[in-house]
Amino acid sequence: MYPLTPLQSLALLCIVLAIVACILWIAHEIRTQTRTSVPAAQCPETDESTPVVHITVHRPNEPYDHEKHGL
Repeated sequence: MYPLTPLQSLALLCIVLAIVACILWIAHEIRTQTRTSVPAAQCPETDESTPVVHITVHRPNEPYDHEKHGL
């Protein structure tokens, strides 16, 4: 095998650095995604002065009741 010319060495170095930069960027993005997908906050303890509102949700396996859902 022939030795690399200085231009080939520089090109190889640039390719290797670009690959390393891509790997580091992908790792950073994965860390950012896992950091921002925090579970929903827990409901704070309510005292008697704070009204609690319960919303009834329609489930697909039930017939829709307009009176039950406030319509």
